[in-house]
Amino acid sequence: MVCVASERAIGRTVPTTVSVWPLIALMAMAELGQIFGYHIRHIEEEPSHQLQQDLMDFIDLVPFEDVQRLMQYYYHYDVEVESAFDYVSTEDYTQIRLDIVNLGEVRSFRRYLDSIGFSVEKVWIELNKRFDADDIFAEPDESVRMLNLTTRGLNGLVDDILALLPQDEIILLFFDKLETSNDFSFFFEQIGSGEFENVLNTLQSSQQLRILLWRLQRHGFDIPGWIQLVQKYFSFSSF
Repeated sequence: MVCVASERAIGRTVPTTVSVWPLIALMAMAELGQIFGYHIRHIEEEPSHQLQQDLMDFIDLVPFEDVQRLMQYYYHYDVEVESAFDYVSTEDYTQIRLDIVNLGEVRSFRRYLDSIGFSVEKVWIELNKRFDADDIFAEPDESVRMLNLTTRGLNGLVDDILALLPQDEIILLFFDKLETSNDFSFFFEQIGSGEFENVLNTLQSSQQLRILLWRLQRHGFDIPGWIQLVQKYFSFSSF
């Protein structure tokens, strides 16, 4: 897509909010196991540290061009989304993001994920390789204007992004990975463990984190709500 960037878009970036999308994807994986009551085979051998490639196979199923066009449409035709993206450029947002990253509970959660092979940093880097954020802020061309959608703010944008995902393919790949990949099975066994539950409960119980997320929610970034949307999306699987 070749567009001329508008002056109001200069210097803006897509909201990352502590690279929240990989974490939301992680919650979706955990949700799948709960929905289907899937018994994870016990892995005797050590993982070969190829989990990153397994995760990339999921990322490759995302229709990034369609998602990008949808975000571009929302940015230009939804006041709430435009305002939220503007907020990302403020010092207040930057400080909240730093405060979240530096919370002890968040750091412990990230360290635990790293220890079982899930690097939020690496997954976020791979997402950015596949997604050209600059086009979101460019003036929409005819193909974007023709989408003619009814926008519903940031929550509506998240909901519409989920609708673009190939749900059946994601679930089939999920079960295939559990059967064929020792690394993925080991990883999923770990996020079903009591240790993971304890780390997650500590994170969710953080009063400081709740306050910071509430401050973001005032500007449209309803992260707990987004996680619920993902869980609801996979709860109504056709399987």
